[in-house]
Amino acid sequence: MAVLNVIATVYALLLAFVAVTVWQSFGAAETAVVNESNSVGELARALSLFDSPQARQARGTLREYADVVVTVEWSEMRQGQSSTEAWDAFDRMFHAVGQLEPDTPRRAALMPEIWSAANDVLSERRTRLHAADAKVPATLWMVVLIGSALTIGTTAVLSPSRFSLWIIGLLAMSMGLVFFLIVVMDRPFTGEESIGPAPFHTAIENMDRWDAQYAHAK
Repeated sequence: MAVLNVIATVYALLLAFVAVTVWQSFGAAETAVVNESNSVGELARALSLFDSPQARQARGTLREYADVVVTVEWSEMRQGQSSTEAWDAFDRMFHAVGQLEPDTPRRAALMPEIWSAANDVLSERRTRLHAADAKVPATLWMVVLIGSALTIGTTAVLSPSRFSLWIIGLLAMSMGLVFFLIVVMDRPFTGEESIGPAPFHTAIENMDRWDAQYAHAK
């Protein structure tokens, strides 16, 4: 019984480590999506305040980028891949930002904010794509599966009784729940519990609402 306790404890620590790591990775991916969409919104507003033909063109390419992320790249991320179309849209947006000419003091004051937001979009985009490709290594899965087999196997030393059956059942159920958590959280953008593009939808809606109000004001 003492040996079983030791093995179960060591294996529980291993499972807990894997589960916490996967949970943290899922949370980091979700944070990256929110941060990227927030940076898109900040860049859109700064470009609106810049108010020049070049800024309006840059804002249009930014709107296009956000739309491609939602309609094209999100399905690609479910396969652990990025979208060439989304990268092309981002590059067009970044190039358009580079064409801005701060010909007034107000526009010059906006340039640091514009570049900061554009670079934040790039940084968070890379973080999001890295999270989409990340997964628990096959070697670690093998260790976890072998460890579960050894842990269950050690219960064979228990004398057959209702109590021992309860112990085995509870142990198997606990392991199964943790396995379920790891499988669901392992790929943040895959499955029914995956991270969705809702923050990008919100950013696009806010851009459209801003444009409608601005056009009405004009």
